[in-house]
Amino acid sequence: MVRAIAQTKGKRASHKSASMRPDITEHRIRQVSAWIVLCLLLLAEFGLAWDRRWHDMVGRDQFWIPPHIMMYTGIAGAGLIALCVVLVDTLRYYQKKAGVDDSSTVNILWFFHAPLGFILLGIGMLIDAIAAPLDNYWHVLYGVDVTFWAPFHLMGHLGAVIGVLGIIYAFASEAAYERQVEDPSPRLLWLNGPEWGIVVLLAGFQEVVLPALTAFIPIVLGPVQLITYPLILVLAASLFPISLYLCIRKPGITLLMILILWPLSLATETFTPLALRFMVARLGLTYRLGREPVFDVTIAMLPLLYLVCALMVEAAVSWQRRSGEARNDELRGTWLLGVLMAVPAVVIPPGIAHAFSLWAPAIPLPPDVVHVLEPGWLAMLLTLPIAMLVGAIMASLGTVFGDIWHWNRQ
Repeated sequence: MVRAIAQTKGKRASHKSASMRPDITEHRIRQVSAWIVLCLLLLAEFGLAWDRRWHDMVGRDQFWIPPHIMMYTGIAGAGLIALCVVLVDTLRYYQKKAGVDDSSTVNILWFFHAPLGFILLGIGMLIDAIAAPLDNYWHVLYGVDVTFWAPFHLMGHLGAVIGVLGIIYAFASEAAYERQVEDPSPRLLWLNGPEWGIVVLLAGFQEVVLPALTAFIPIVLGPVQLITYPLILVLAASLFPISLYLCIRKPGITLLMILILWPLSLATETFTPLALRFMVARLGLTYRLGREPVFDVTIAMLPLLYLVCALMVEAAVSWQRRSGEARNDELRGTWLLGVLMAVPAVVIPPGIAHAFSLWAPAIPLPPDVVHVLEPGWLAMLLTLPIAMLVGAIMASLGTVFGDIWHWNRQ
């Protein structure tokens, strides 16, 4: 009883002293802004998933279609938040406020001083904003285009990647700060607030990759086919879990990301056909190919791949900790993990589709998913070495990003 009272008093004193830190205002500005941006990016993510289906099944008769409004609301809002943080921190830098100096900001255009993450976020959202009218003009010239590889789609994807990297940097720098101060903010479970932001953000970014499965169609090479979907899947499956673990360095963190990813995937795949049907009926539109949208069970079950890869990372972490090979909670041999992750990336997606067609034939599979996953074992064996190479490269890159995010304080 006495110990419990002492612990309670200690926690209250810690929280009080944390609120009295001279730089607490600056870090509250950054953390609140980062969480608002995260919510806006999740809104844009749902809009993007809806937009993919809209283009595929309805077409694109104008720019201001409902999924575009939803998606660009999130993008524009995130860009405005980034601009506000840059302007506010520049003002606070010249006022010499606590927590805003050359060690916690970077200089841009010889005048502005702001956190690196928010600068990258602003650049990414600006690229997306420029890509939007250019993509609209492309559609005016060439009509409906749902391919991943359209030039201004690629420009938009580049902006999104830069923006997401930026907000990860913003959360990571705050997480590093919370780990190093004497009186950190309260934690939920074993994570501080910025660490939760990183987990949710990477889970959301992985969910964005899942529908790209259908954009990577097989390449015909004479009598055989080279399947390309494992390349994007092994990229995400190796890069994100490894970088997440090395950023936060706590056992079980990759499994927590999967626990967030899977409900998010189910929510996205449930929302998309419902929103599409509702707005098509409301606006009096018709489906382009006569097909109504359905719940895509293959995409909804693909987090199983990420779960297998997360278990690989956790097993490697546990083994290295027990053997004493991991110093400072590092993770060695990540390239080998990336090579091994290529196997489930090749096998699991067609396995999911085959299982549903065999045991639940009443559940329809979208034709584009069937087309991507129909090649046989020979094509899978031909693709496996390339997927292993991509996995090794992305796992090594995840090591670099994870280390940078773990120590970054700008």
